[in-house]
Amino acid sequence: MTEHQLATLAHPDLLAHATAVHDGPGPRTFADLAALRSTAPVQKVRRNEKDLTATERARLVDAFTVINQSGVLGRFVAIHADMHHHQHRMTTAPGDLGAQRFLPWHRVFLDQVENALRRIHAEVTIPYWDWTTDQQVPTWLATVLPTVIVPGPTGQVIRVTRSPGSQQLLQQITSPLDTVMGAGDFTTFVDGLESIHDDVHVWVGATMSDLMTAAADPLFFLHHANIDRLWWTWHPTHQDQNPSLSGDDAVLDPWRVTEPTTRDIADFGYSYR
Repeated sequence: MTEHQLATLAHPDLLAHATAVHDGPGPRTFADLAALRSTAPVQKVRRNEKDLTATERARLVDAFTVINQSGVLGRFVAIHADMHHHQHRMTTAPGDLGAQRFLPWHRVFLDQVENALRRIHAEVTIPYWDWTTDQQVPTWLATVLPTVIVPGPTGQVIRVTRSPGSQQLLQQITSPLDTVMGAGDFTTFVDGLESIHDDVHVWVGATMSDLMTAAADPLFFLHHANIDRLWWTWHPTHQDQNPSLSGDDAVLDPWRVTEPTTRDIADFGYSYR
């Protein structure tokens, strides 16, 4: 079992699933397990949201609806809202821990959410929103504005809203991307990319502009899939440039995943197209 598979055990919603009667398809004997090991793993392909069919979009929205109604989405929102995970730059220091964890932590976060969605519709993957060419909120997501209940002492209820800026402003926000992609070292690259990332959050506005609520908006995941795709695009020509993390800092809590194992998306079983 890989670290990424072990990471799913951190989610309490899986306990009920694990103790349920096994009456569905899947291995029942050790011979079945042996056969599974000889089978090529399923390759997930994350595609541009504009290339999804109407059916694929409907399945993705339905999967988000189901994990929201079950409370799973609310728990993910709570995880992202907890800044103790150091998943964002929090200071101006050159070696800021959050800056180093930003990309690998969100790669694991997206993978965990994608796994939850695929338990509803096995063919679903998280598409990416390429805001350099599609400089508006995807029209098919415009009315997908869930109400998400976030667990915790306050029992927060988030009603997703958006207040996007102009196309001209988004073009201005994303215009430094070519310079960012030309960065020669990881810290310069991640600082530039996270800066654009932050401004896109603010451009979408309302729910997406607040760290405490952003992950309640399904658009959050399409935005971060694009950030992840850009890291994937940059990394092959900078394989010696990686986050500076060691010890406990390299453990991407609340999951049992260490940063070095996040550098190749093939280890997560997905690719971008």
